[in-house]
Amino acid sequence: MPSSLPSPAGTAPHRSVLLIEEYDALAVAIASALKKFAPRHATDVAHSLAEARVLAGKSAPDLFIIDFDPNYPNLTEFLHEMQGVQADARALIIAAGIPREIVAERRSFGALQFIEKPFEVADFGAAVQALLGPWRESESAISRGTLRFLSLPDVVLLQCAGGRSVAVEVKGSAGRSGAVHILDGQISHAETDGRSGVDALKEMFTWAEARMSEAERPASAPHTIHGPWAVVFLDAWRRAKTSQQPSSLPSEEARPKTGKKIVVIDDTEMLLIFVEDVLATADPNLRITTALNGMSGIKEIERIIPDLVLLDYSLPDLTGDEVCRRLLQDERTARVPVLMMSGHVPEMAAAAARLENVVTTIAKPFLSDALVDVVERTLAAGSRSASSSRATVAPVAPTHAPAVAAREPKRPEEGEDASESIPAIVFAPPTQPAESATAAPKVQTVSAPLVSGRQNDVVLGLFLEVVSMQFTPQLRMGAVRAKPFSFTVSLYMPSAALRAMLPLKTGFQLGQTELDAKGRITTLRLSPTLKPFQPAPTRNAFEIGDVAVIPAQARERLELMPAAAAAMTMQLLAQLELVGVQLSPTFQVAQLILKWRSNAVRVTFSSNGIAEEKSGAAFETAAIQLDNSARIAELLLNPIR
Repeated sequence: MPSSLPSPAGTAPHRSVLLIEEYDALAVAIASALKKFAPRHATDVAHSLAEARVLAGKSAPDLFIIDFDPNYPNLTEFLHEMQGVQADARALIIAAGIPREIVAERRSFGALQFIEKPFEVADFGAAVQALLGPWRESESAISRGTLRFLSLPDVVLLQCAGGRSVAVEVKGSAGRSGAVHILDGQISHAETDGRSGVDALKEMFTWAEARMSEAERPASAPHTIHGPWAVVFLDAWRRAKTSQQPSSLPSEEARPKTGKKIVVIDDTEMLLIFVEDVLATADPNLRITTALNGMSGIKEIERIIPDLVLLDYSLPDLTGDEVCRRLLQDERTARVPVLMMSGHVPEMAAAAARLENVVTTIAKPFLSDALVDVVERTLAAGSRSASSSRATVAPVAPTHAPAVAAREPKRPEEGEDASESIPAIVFAPPTQPAESATAAPKVQTVSAPLVSGRQNDVVLGLFLEVVSMQFTPQLRMGAVRAKPFSFTVSLYMPSAALRAMLPLKTGFQLGQTELDAKGRITTLRLSPTLKPFQPAPTRNAFEIGDVAVIPAQARERLELMPAAAAAMTMQLLAQLELVGVQLSPTFQVAQLILKWRSNAVRVTFSSNGIAEEKSGAAFETAAIQLDNSARIAELLLNPIR
């Protein structure tokens, strides 16, 4: 994969985003999204902090996007280093999750912003656009949210979100020093020269221009802080803010705004920042109020009686439908026009058709120009009337296109738009019937070649229960009919490069299987499970339950059926090729697409068989029967002599 993706034609790549992502598949997916949400920025991709240092020195990025799952040791020192050379850059951390109450309270005042993994494309886009915008939350806060303001609370949040066990050593001014200990993502101890526990943590949170570094946490460290880390953090954060001197920043109340009133309701903090930023930039006189859930939003609407409500369809407490119905029940709010926002376009459209106060919709993800345009048009139309027509703004995401695979990037011809060149690993939706332009793509596929050569080879282990077994008159084994004993399969990747590329921490289950005209397997799909793989038990005993004599090529064969209470179980091993990885809209692995290389397989009674398994018997798949879900229901295996 190229380390830098091209900027749109006619745009010099002087501005850039640096993505630090260990896994190639996710790097391709995120970089593809960045081309939509940051079209004026080139995207550099680093797979390690060492590589990131080199790329940052060349491109001076405006934004660092860092996937902290799995975590990077010594990221604290890296951020301090970037603070010294790129102080006005911002950083978005992709991590397991920061509690909503912490995000809401810190908002843009931290140097690090967080997005929970997995995340929706729309939420990721809003975060990127907000971080690359001016952040006009207030005239005084325009330079906040940058690495210039990196502080201990940022680093503590980072380490807790990453589930680390680490000691964060802190150096303050006037020779002050201290440490915060984190154990498996929980704050366990804090100490300064004169304090310990929460008091020490609160004191260090007040230190300005502190310098942090990571060290190994001593096994003998005391445990002076107890309870969930989020509760501990918020308590220390609030006490630290209370003890600090109030800021002498200019008051916005001295310049009262006189524009129209807008209430924005969305449960994604970064989207609220983005929307507020974009609208305030377009019209500084707008009076914008935000709410993170439906109940808070309704209270603000009843208090303000705004000229427009921007409402997310999916909220944690009430659905957008319910918010609209409650507004219609109050004559004071019944005529307030609602602009509904959602990535769930069909559901949003159905809601808009039912609810008369929804006058227009906009599909997530959206760009700033589209948002400003629809808000201006809706405000110009005035309050809702019974004859109001509804408009719909289509999503940014492109419609489906056929999957494409390429070994080398396409080189743009002279005069050709450089944005049309294709990276070596191509990002393409799976083959499906055409959908409407308003439907968001469900999955996207990273097509082969994933790595070079035959390093895409994998070994599939499928556990089978014998249905019947044939024997020749000489009592030599013939065909074996078997069915899956379990749909959970094992997957072994001999290639270290392939194992490093895919963040596969779960087991897999059989998915849809495609057959050729002769009934042989061509393509097999695997879906990740929530639990790691556990091998099924095998049983080599064959207890006969029934015997049949069947004709075969003018000779007779015996067919033995096992006893129902004591089935014979075994494992089938097949060499396959990984030809594609489907990613969900939240950039998680949705499916692996495997090509069936050969009909030759091995059968073993070992439950841990892998590529080096030599004791298994050689068979070939002669026929496959699928169930109603297109999964393997039964196989006919012939021995290879």
